[in-house]
Amino acid sequence: MREPKISVLVIDDHPASRELLSEYFEQEGGYEVLDAGDARTGFELFRSHDVDLVLLDVMLPDESGFDLCRRMKSVAKNFVPVVMVTALNSTTDKVQGMEVGADDFISKPIIREELMARTRSHLRTKRMMDRIEQYRAELNTFNQRLQEQVEIRTRQLQGALAELKDAKAEVEETRHEIIERLGVAAEYRDQETGLHVKRMSDYVYEISLALDLPQATAESFRLAAPMHDIGKMGVRDHVLFKPAQLEEGEEELIRQHTIIGAKIMANPRTGLLEIAQQMARSHHERWDGAGYPDGLQGEEIPLPARVCAVADVFDALTSERVYRSAVDTFADARDRIVADAGTVFDPEVVRAFERAYDKILEACEGDDQ
Repeated sequence: MREPKISVLVIDDHPASRELLSEYFEQEGGYEVLDAGDARTGFELFRSHDVDLVLLDVMLPDESGFDLCRRMKSVAKNFVPVVMVTALNSTTDKVQGMEVGADDFISKPIIREELMARTRSHLRTKRMMDRIEQYRAELNTFNQRLQEQVEIRTRQLQGALAELKDAKAEVEETRHEIIERLGVAAEYRDQETGLHVKRMSDYVYEISLALDLPQATAESFRLAAPMHDIGKMGVRDHVLFKPAQLEEGEEELIRQHTIIGAKIMANPRTGLLEIAQQMARSHHERWDGAGYPDGLQGEEIPLPARVCAVADVFDALTSERVYRSAVDTFADARDRIVADAGTVFDPEVVRAFERAYDKILEACEGDDQ
């Protein structure tokens, strides 16, 4: 069977620009181009067609491209990358575009090679996001069917409480394993090993216990920890895999993994996934309010994210990354975290980290064996 063509929607009030973009994609092959010269027609095409990518001009005769982008993002049933194609290139314009949901900017005049390279990158991200949505749908279907079976068995085996508890335990184990494996998948996306996921879970668990949290809460934090970087699955390859320190613009792109991770786990139906969403969105917030993405300060930052932040930085300082070797010894890393208590980290969480330090070292040694 022939592969279906990739659908690209071009919205630009200049016929010459639309013709040029259409020609670029036709020469590339494998693309179907829809075009509109105003916001109203463009929105109608977006609603009525299964679009894979939108190239959107900012200056339209009937509506700002920023407003149209916001409207399209609000009605999209799945992730559709929107690339703003414009002569505007100020920081203010780019910030405004990101705030309404734009995924990228391409400045006019358009360079064909740059256009196609960015298009392929965004389409890779879309395919990945579509797979995640499909996985979530399958997981929901699985849970729904399993719940139906539990209800049927409960009616059949009235009073068989022990068997019902066994079934529930099996469901929990399956759900936890799925979450852990999805966390591992995110780390492989970042060229890390499954050991990072294991270490993060162990560190978070030991710090949580040292905070005198209930055992069940500490266990939930441990199970949620592998999901803290799930948003990296939506970060473009050339940034995520760059074997060097990131530049300013690239840092902003990779910071988006917190927003992407929160969107992946939006509207959580369980306490465990709610904890995982808090970790994914807020593990780069700082105690002094200078973190991202929301600039939360102090106890505004959810406790799971505060615990995750200490564990994540400790592992980052003592582990190799794609762009550098491990920076610190365990003792040096501990001292740096302690020094940042009250600025980067919650002081109480840091004190718990110090109390749990010996246990954390034991977990490190166990992972290395």
